Amino acid sequence: MIDYFIQLDQQLFLWIQQHCHNSFFDIVMPWMREKTNWVALYLLIIITLTVKYRWVGLRIILVATTCLMLSDAMSSHLAKPIFKRLRPCEDAVISQQFTPLIKCNNKGYSFTSSHAANHFAVALSLSLFFFPRKKWLLYTGVLWAGIISIAQVYVGVHYPLDIAAGAGIGISISILAHSIIQRYFGKYFILNNQPTNHGL
Repeated sequence: MIDYFIQLDQQLFLWIQQHCHNSFFDIVMPWMREKTNWVALYLLIIITLTVKYRWVGLRIILVATTCLMLSDAMSSHLAKPIFKRLRPCEDAVISQQFTPLIKCNNKGYSFTSSHAANHFAVALSLSLFFFPRKKWLLYTGVLWAGIISIAQVYVGVHYPLDIAAGAGIGISISILAHSIIQRYFGKYFILNNQPTNHGL
């Protein structure tokens, strides 16, 4: 059964490589998945939260940072050493059937995608503080993390199942964190003197 799903995952990956590439995405997707390209956005978020919400904003940043660290630990230091799945660009058979858009640097295993885990953790851990009053933040965050995750498949360094599992890690950690905050620490995360619903 596991081998069956792995074969489906590989077939889906190769289908994406063979049928979904175009000159526009070949430029956009490698840029999207590069973490350093989002430094300005991260700084803007930190500054906005700190200036507008002060100590509450700092606590929100602390929660997001904690979720990020936990998701990265679970993906990079727990899941990957356990499953030891080779990246598609390193697989002797798969790598002969497509051309990766970035250099395959042989750093780390493929399952799960830490890019997906970390970006979904950041997106949800931040946006859930403003849900449901600002639903667009949640939708935008999920779209942003989703595109970055898909870019990992597009450039050839992850399989679809890698990003799905990584996203699951990031989402689960964020929802758990907000559930704990809502139950035990809600009074420390009130925005604009109004109670905030932290759950989905």
